[in-house]
Amino acid sequence: SAARLGARRGRDANPRTIAGACDDPFMLRAVLLDVNGTLTDPSAIGAVWARPDLGECVLQHAISTAMVAALLHEAERTFRDHLSAAIDVVAAAADLDPHSSAQALHSAASLPARPGAADALATLRGANLRIVALTNSGADGGRTTLEGCGLLPFIDQVLGVDAASTFKPHPDVYAYALSELQEDPNRVALIATHPWDLAGAAHGSMRTAWVRHGPRAWPSVFPNPDVQADTLTDLAKAILAHHW
Repeated sequence: SAARLGARRGRDANPRTIAGACDDPFMLRAVLLDVNGTLTDPSAIGAVWARPDLGECVLQHAISTAMVAALLHEAERTFRDHLSAAIDVVAAAADLDPHSSAQALHSAASLPARPGAADALATLRGANLRIVALTNSGADGGRTTLEGCGLLPFIDQVLGVDAASTFKPHPDVYAYALSELQEDPNRVALIATHPWDLAGAAHGSMRTAWVRHGPRAWPSVFPNPDVQADTLTDLAKAILAHHW
């Protein structure tokens, strides 16, 4: 259906492979990328209060309530709704002016790209990998965010959880992405900064690549990521160097 097509950008008739590679069944053909927090920097959400540190808190609160919605099979509200509620909660906890919440929500829809994001995507595209975004924001919201931060030209396709009527890390989201890619899961790697997102991808038998974006430890209760690095630029290089 049209809804399940997400926001396609010229899907290739014949999936691309890494340049010069043989037809190895374990060779990567595509990378999925989380958007919020992975490709974009959430600190702008808190900048309206001169508290950029609160941006990550808002994003994590929104993710938490979205996860509850996924568990309860409630798909009426969008991720923007969860962000709006999270902004109110975080602002109240920090005793900040609630009248600035609308501006913070506007900032959440136009986050800047992470440092090196464009170079990392260019590196992956240079290896003839398909580059596909998979976002809790929905296809339209994801496209708007990526366009605003200048990364959309590097993306072949934008997929949103709205097509699966739930949120990551529900298994239906990753199954939907694979159906759109028409690829075996062992030929697809998810790039994300959220361990829970990578755990969802691993549950669906995808490969996983973790970008830390700072000093962080991996939760020992999740399967270890196949590849990890501090920055998107280093992660892209590690993905291409890794023996999949």
